[in-house]
Amino acid sequence: MNSVDTNILIYAINNGCTEHESAVKVYQDMLDSPSQWIVSDQVLFEFYRGLRHPKILEYPLNHAQAMKQITFLREESGVLHCAYETSFWDSVKEYGTHSTDRKPVHIFDRVLAITLLQNGVTALYTRNTKDFVEFDFEEIINPIDG
Repeated sequence: MNSVDTNILIYAINNGCTEHESAVKVYQDMLDSPSQWIVSDQVLFEFYRGLRHPKILEYPLNHAQAMKQITFLREESGVLHCAYETSFWDSVKEYGTHSTDRKPVHIFDRVLAITLLQNGVTALYTRNTKDFVEFDFEEIINPIDG
């Protein structure tokens, strides 16, 4: 099972960025074989924020436009979705306890990784591969930088 991080979705929708061409290939692959992909609700929430943020998009979307994108991915595209479950809490506490150099913001990466792994994801597409190396994905793929 494959999954995608927020940054790839942002690049895929932002046709004015240099990363667009590489990211849109991943996005299209996801739409072409949706049963092989799962997107976390956490990523969808982050994607919504990015779609509306003027520092991320030159022309940010309004609420209705952003929700249309989210609704398509979650309910219409055929791509599977998952969400953090409170039963994962012990795993969230365990991961990273051996690392003291993690920034507090990396808790979001930890929660995402655990959610995806608990839902059968083996391959994660992200530009931020270093943020996920401590987790047990079979593949962490950076489709932007190669």
